Amino acid sequence: MDTVNLPFRCLAVQGVSRGGVASHVHEVGQLIYLRRGAMLCQSETMRWLMAAGQVGWIPAGMAHSAEPLAELAGVTAYADSAAYPDLPAEARVVPAGGMMGMLLERQLSYEAEPWRGRRQRLAGVIVDELLQLAPLPQQLPLPAERRLRALCRRVLADLGRGWLLDELAAAHGFSRASLTRAFARETGVSFGNWLGQARLLEAVRLLSGGAAVGETALQVGYQSLSAFGAAFRRHLGMAPGEFQRAQARA
Repeated sequence: MDTVNLPFRCLAVQGVSRGGVASHVHEVGQLIYLRRGAMLCQSETMRWLMAAGQVGWIPAGMAHSAEPLAELAGVTAYADSAAYPDLPAEARVVPAGGMMGMLLERQLSYEAEPWRGRRQRLAGVIVDELLQLAPLPQQLPLPAERRLRALCRRVLADLGRGWLLDELAAAHGFSRASLTRAFARETGVSFGNWLGQARLLEAVRLLSGGAAVGETALQVGYQSLSAFGAAFRRHLGMAPGEFQRAQARA
């Protein structure tokens, strides 16, 4: 859906698109609320993951691909920035708990009604709620520089490995110091912080698909369950098992 006739439109999300959706662009911004399932999205500069009980925002004009990781159910909404100029300029994931998921479900139930009235009013409330919610740490910046891009692809393909900065620097034509500077300049974070975030995003993906907590910890490079649990809780506010149970209830 590239355009909408109204400033805010909702559609039901149901099922799964086999093989995902190749890179595409919307002329308006898109909200995706997942009641069930999980989805991995990627743009030129970022990778992010949405799980059940969360809402993803993709701004207008951002080329992105989408890969459903499980059967999906929820609501997608399209919002025109001409009508809502304060919409975020960057992609983000926010919690749907509390009001956001309920508001989008209610807005979907109003779709057959005239625009002016409670449908228009509720759309404004949804946009305000999106702006108020703090983004979850589920985005991973991707560098544009060719060598750094290749380095990141290599690391993402084997997150269970104990990657060493000196080894990566030598393999991709950097000194340790120049890699450290270039990586921070391109992504805004240190390589160590980026690697930790990449591991946690992959852990969320695996847990959303039903993988065991211990197996997940090993696959993303943690030799200790306690270290994995502490990192997961620090970034997502709950233990891996709690997250998985919440996904099952969603």
